[in-house]
Amino acid sequence: MTAEQLARAISELFAPWILNIGFFVVLGVSTGSWAPALTAAAGTGLVPMLLIVLLMRMGRVGNHHITDRGQRSLVYVGIFLCVLALVAALAWLDAPRLIWVGVFSALVFLAVFGLVTLRIKASVHVGLWVCLIVFLSLTVSPWWWLGLLFTPVTAWARIRIDHHTMAEVIAGIVTGAVVTVVCYLAFLA
Repeated sequence: MTAEQLARAISELFAPWILNIGFFVVLGVSTGSWAPALTAAAGTGLVPMLLIVLLMRMGRVGNHHITDRGQRSLVYVGIFLCVLALVAALAWLDAPRLIWVGVFSALVFLAVFGLVTLRIKASVHVGLWVCLIVFLSLTVSPWWWLGLLFTPVTAWARIRIDHHTMAEVIAGIVTGAVVTVVCYLAFLA
C-alpha cells in the first residue's frame, strides 16, 4: 500500500459520518440507551451522508468530502436540518442527558464550523475527531484522551491527499476543541 492509498483509507475510515455513528454507539454502550443512541447515530451520520450522496447526484457538490469550500454552506444547512429533525425524533424517545448533549453539541459544531468556513476551510475530519475524543474523555472515561494521539495521523492523511493545508488542519483542531469545551461547560458542568 502506498502512502497515498493509506492516507485515502484513513480519510475514509475517519470521515465525519462514520465518526458520528461510532460516537453515538459509544454513548449507547455508556448509557445503555440503545434506541436514542442509534437514532442519534443515524441522524448525525447515516442521514447526512445520504444527503451528501443526493447532492452529489444532483451535481450540487463535487465529492463526499466536500473539498470545495464554496459547496460547504449548502451541506452545513442540510445537515443542520437533519440534526434538527433528529431533535424532534429524540423528543419521542427517553434519551439520556449525555445523548442530548451530544446532539446539541453537533448543532453547535455545525454552526461554528459553518462560520469558520467563511474564513478558512477548516478540516471537519480532524476537528470532529478532536471534538468527539475530548467529549468522550470528559464524559465517559479519561482513557479516551489516548485517542488524541491519532490526531496527527488523521491530519497527515488530510494533508497528504491535498484536501487540506496545515493551517486548515490546525483550524479544525482548535475549532473542534473549543466547541467541545464550550458545549461541555454550557450543558454538563
